[in-house]
Amino acid sequence: MDPNYNDLIASFGIIGLIVGLAVYLAVLALMLWIGYLIIKAAVRNGLREHTLWLEQRRGPLR
Repeated sequence: MDPNYNDLIASFGIIGLIVGLAVYLAVLALMLWIGYLIIKAAVRNGLREHTLWLEQRRGPLR
């Protein structure tokens, strides 16, 4: 085998590893962001429901 051929295969392996790592990190960041948005919406809805419940018990808060 030609030494240049081995270098070419090795460079594709390194490039593939870097691209794979970048895709993995991008998917991980996307999952964390979506999870954050879901939790944020749940907390907002919970606070809204709790505020409405308090207003029904005691009257307007402000």
